[in-house]
Amino acid sequence: MKNWLTIGQFANSIGVSAKALRLYEDMGLLKSHVRGENGYRYYDETQLDLARRLKEFKDLGFTLAEIKALLEADESLDSDKLATSMHVRLKDISQQAELLKSQKEQIECILSSLQKKQEPLEAEQRRAIMSYYGKVSILITGCDGLEKTAHFVHEHFKSAGQDVPILMWSAGMELPEAKPYILILPEKYLEQEDVLRINADVIVIKSVSIHSEEMEKTYLRLFAEAGPHVTTVINADDRASVSFAGQENVRKGRIFYFTKNRALEPQIQNIGGVISSGEDLEIYGFNLKNSKVEMKYKKILAFEDEIALVSSFAAVMSAGLEKENLVGTLALIK
Repeated sequence: MKNWLTIGQFANSIGVSAKALRLYEDMGLLKSHVRGENGYRYYDETQLDLARRLKEFKDLGFTLAEIKALLEADESLDSDKLATSMHVRLKDISQQAELLKSQKEQIECILSSLQKKQEPLEAEQRRAIMSYYGKVSILITGCDGLEKTAHFVHEHFKSAGQDVPILMWSAGMELPEAKPYILILPEKYLEQEDVLRINADVIVIKSVSIHSEEMEKTYLRLFAEAGPHVTTVINADDRASVSFAGQENVRKGRIFYFTKNRALEPQIQNIGGVISSGEDLEIYGFNLKNSKVEMKYKKILAFEDEIALVSSFAAVMSAGLEKENLVGTLALIK
């Protein structure tokens, strides 16, 4: 027992009372390493880190029940890590505040023009109104799985009674004036000059083949005319895709994420997007509302099919569909 500490020694090492340590053990927060034959509690030095973190949270005013809940969410949590998480959340909220301010100003300008009835609306204002009524162009790009995502997006619209065409990009093609439509643009065509005239209302970035500054610049060509009306859908599980969220032109519009990582739920809940566990699915921010849409899978999908389905939900987040339309795919039930 030469490396073990008695309850008194352990308590003195971290600056708490022996009574507090007994309470920690009763709560299941910190159990003594071993009990001696005399019934005394002994602690190992490796437990000092956890004990100090418990004291940190207690000094910050957290109740033991709250501390237990925090450590269940992240067993390595301490005050420094908590501060980092709060900084990230503050940044997310600040970005959303900037976006909401931009969208508010845009709507105020639209309302002013509508009330005057004297000046024509600007192109961006008209597109914002069209998006509100689901008349959008949805661009699906990335390095793989694009056709499957397009198929699921088509099914959502079909469930709403709209037969939306799916187009495959080719140089020199004429894009339809009538919306909605779905355009598939494989990553390998992004450098074509004609790409600059696409000006999609919704841009879905499935996954990026290479994480590089050059590739990022290639994708950003899609955002040359981006504004508050543009929605970008990003794969939160793809590092290269996530890097777009920090780009100024992308941040001019709304950003939604899709992910299979349940640990990202707090961020998705705040920003908006879709989370899939393979058994159930949650959508935050559908039609810009705070309520959560929950669904369950009828059957287990292959990984690529699941990613395509999840990204398709994010693609129609603000396309004016009703949540009942989202069950048009037979893979899910509400």
